[in-house]
Formats: sequence, structure tokens, C-alpha cells
Amino acid sequence: MIQVVHGVKDKSREGKSLAGTSPLLLALVASLLVIAVMWPLGEVVSSPSITDADQEVIVFAVHVREPVLTDLMHALTFLGGNLFVTSVLGGAAMLIYLVEKKKRWPIFLAGTIAGSVGLDNLIKMLVDRPRPDFHRLTGVTGSAFPSGHAAAAAALFLALAFLVTRRMSKGRVWVWVAAVVVAALVAASRVYLGAHWPTDVIGGLALGGYWTGVMAKVTAAWTRSEDGEAAGTSS
Repeated sequence: MIQVVHGVKDKSREGKSLAGTSPLLLALVASLLVIAVMWPLGEVVSSPSITDADQEVIVFAVHVREPVLTDLMHALTFLGGNLFVTSVLGGAAMLIYLVEKKKRWPIFLAGTIAGSVGLDNLIKMLVDRPRPDFHRLTGVTGSAFPSGHAAAAAALFLALAFLVTRRMSKGRVWVWVAAVVVAALVAASRVYLGAHWPTDVIGGLALGGYWTGVMAKVTAAWTRSEDGEAAGTSS
């Protein structure tokens, strides 16, 4: 009888250990997967044929530039910059913690933004695609693919939409639509201002959206792990 009890306890500890590591394992596998996809994809979009198509879009954007539209695009591109993203991230994380008293949601926000930015920088380094150099209207650093502004905007606004709609019964679709539209406008501003090729911003949006989904799954797995440990402790 004692051996059976000890065996059950050992299996319980093993299960808890596996549950505790599964969110980290999920994040690691998801990171490797997106690198394995985006790295060769970046090489493909850097080919002369696709770059020529990208160039035509940028030339069109240059031709439709107007002072008012340019001011609007500068304002939109600010929404994907470090200052705005980190400020909103910090404010949202503090607010949701004060409301719900759960650390998982601030960590979700921080992990979403930090992960998307980190993966963006790593993929940029691996692909090393030159940026467009055609009537650029904003300062840039680093290589082109994928767009960091687009990735950060997608991650931020989709993460906020996820948090806002968790307990909504009506109007969820409109919140998601608004988040997608704002992220897409930020991405478009980067092309308009000559900072990125169109395929860069498409890649950035995909990266930010993908990583937001990953962090939602990781947070859900972490929540199940915490709930399982709490149930095991109470029993």
C-alpha cells in the first residue's frame, strides 16, 4: 500500500514537472518553427523579380504623396515605434494587473512584444535584405525583412484585442477588425515613407500575428499548469 501511494506521488510530481515545462517548450518550438519558415522566405522575397515588383509599389506610393497624407503616415508609423509600443505595453500591463491581480496577463503582453521584436531582429540578421533607397522620408536602421514596425504593431494591437475580447459577448468582431486595420495602416505607412518593401511589412504583420497567437497558447498552457498545481496542493 505504501509503495502504491509513493508511486502515485512520484507520478504526480512528474506530471507537474512536465506541465510546468510545457509552456516554455511550446514557445521554443514555435520560435524555431517561425525561424525555419521566415528565413528561407526572406531569401525568396529578396530575389530580383520580387524586389522589382516591390519597387513598383514604392514608386506608386511616391507619386501619390501629399503633405497631409505624409503627416498622417508619420503619425501612423509612430504607432509601431519603440516609444509608443513600450508605453502602451507598460500601461496596459499595469492596468490589467490592478484589475485582475493575475501576473499571467502582464507576462503575456511582455512576452508577445519581446518575442516578436526579438524574432524580428534575429530574422533580419539572418536574411540581411537591403532596404529600399528611393525618396525615403524617415530614418531607418538595420536590414529590411521583416518590418519591425509592422511586427510590433500587429503584436501590440492583436494582444490588446485578445485581452479586451476575452469576456465580451457582443462586438468582439469589431474589436478584432479595428486591431487588424490599425496594424495594417502602420505597415502601409512604412512602405509609403520608403522605409520598407511591401513584402517586408507583409512578413512583419504575419510574424506579429503569429507570435501573438503563440503567446495566447503559452499563457493558456501556463494557466492550466498553475490550476493543476493548485488542485494538487489542495488535495
